Amino acid sequence: MILMKILPGVLKELTKHVPTVLFEVIEWSEITSEIPKITRKILQRDGFGPFLKNQNTFLAPLKIPLVPEMTGAKKNAWTEPAGEKLLEIYFAQIFSPHGIFLDLRSANFNIGEGEFTWIPTGLWATLNEKFRLGLLKVYEGFYTGHEEIYYQGLIDIGLMDSLWSDEDKKKMADLFREQFGDANTENVVFSLEMFNKSMTRTFNFILQKKRKITKDFLYLGIYLVTLYSSLEKVGSPLPVKQIYLKMKKEFEHAVS
Repeated sequence: MILMKILPGVLKELTKHVPTVLFEVIEWSEITSEIPKITRKILQRDGFGPFLKNQNTFLAPLKIPLVPEMTGAKKNAWTEPAGEKLLEIYFAQIFSPHGIFLDLRSANFNIGEGEFTWIPTGLWATLNEKFRLGLLKVYEGFYTGHEEIYYQGLIDIGLMDSLWSDEDKKKMADLFREQFGDANTENVVFSLEMFNKSMTRTFNFILQKKRKITKDFLYLGIYLVTLYSSLEKVGSPLPVKQIYLKMKKEFEHAVS
């Protein structure tokens, strides 16, 4: 694929598990305009200092230190408590109006007994506000069983068209919910392979419908892939719904 040839090395590593069909359904002009910005953030840490400060303040309730660099030997024990903390980070950042540190790979954390420190890379992004709020609707609708909210969230993030037939809407809704597992299941085991297959089916349907989506999905794809790559190291079920509801209670003031 031509795009993969022009991506900087670090970004190739980050996107190697992102379904390639995603790059076929995002507007090409949006991807090419974003690559230089992403490269500057990764290599030059463009905007890193102010964003780190804002995110540290916003995420303070999690009691997870975000530090600019690592000193000393790094520990990396991915236990269930560590996986739960990472899920807290994942959901909490979507509530943040400042943006999202996208790279949740395990190498960016110092995890030991009673210790969990995050050393984020320079890769961060601010999602389009309609997209971010729509994504929150998707999670709200899914985890609380409100189908209308879930469907509206899919429309707001651009995966679904309000003019589609009921059959096509249901098809997309069912495809996208595959990545979450069963909303009624208390605990979920994370598999990067299963996630990739689920997202491939979703974006193949978008391709079939001849629909284009925004660059926000590139960022969301990186965010989710790096999340799954770390959480599958835990290897045991995690209480995703419980953690989402906890983060909603803590941070929903940010969207009011």
